[in-house]
Amino acid sequence: MTSTPGGAGPGTIAILIARYGRHWLISEAMGGGYYAVRRHSLSKEFLDRRNLSNVMCAGTLGEMSRRLAAEREREDRPLE
Repeated sequence: MTSTPGGAGPGTIAILIARYGRHWLISEAMGGGYYAVRRHSLSKEFLDRRNLSNVMCAGTLGEMSRRLAAEREREDRPLE
């Protein structure tokens, strides 16, 4: 299992998969870091309206955790 230096964020990728894996495929990237891809792509209109993405990359597990949490927050926020 991969650890995050200094304990910043989740300790293993398994924690992220348990938390977000229902909606995201999360994996280590070949060149280092991590990537996440939505299991079911969202329409461009929905993505644009809520400032979301179907794919994201991060250098550390902590960064990926923060990005996924922010994405979930934007998804759940009511439209004005």
